[in-house]
Amino acid sequence: MKKAFTLLELVFVIVIIGILSAVAIPKFLNVKNHSVIESMSYTLTSGVKNATELALNYMYIEDNTSFKLNDVLFINELELVKNLKWNYTQSGSYNKDGTYSLRDEDYSTPAVVMRITLDLDERVIKYRIDCGNIKLSTHGDLRKLCAEKWGTEDIQGTVGF
Repeated sequence: MKKAFTLLELVFVIVIIGILSAVAIPKFLNVKNHSVIESMSYTLTSGVKNATELALNYMYIEDNTSFKLNDVLFINELELVKNLKWNYTQSGSYNKDGTYSLRDEDYSTPAVVMRITLDLDERVIKYRIDCGNIKLSTHGDLRKLCAEKWGTEDIQGTVGF
């Protein structure tokens, strides 16, 4: 009756574990980058759509014209991947009604990858996506996925309410 594993069996198990981890770790990192792109896409589609509906509710049902973007759109400002995170501001003439910016902070001056701004005067929510602002040396795979989804050009648009 056998009481222990042979050296050959142990080496075989170690090789199998090594092969599985060599395949699994890159897949995991790729899934994380895909989740960032899907988060951006969800924010741009469903988030902005819901925000415009809430803005209509505030303006016409509640007769409130002094709300801010963070009243109609909530984005978790946690870091998505290292040095890529959302920031909310409502200072300055451009941001007076509130702006969410997804910024890559690997640059000396953070570069805006995605921006969503509320403009109550024009009754629109403006958005902008620039995948070229994702730093290639630190987030190359993420930049590539972003470019595949939205292209390499600076995209700007508005959604009225």
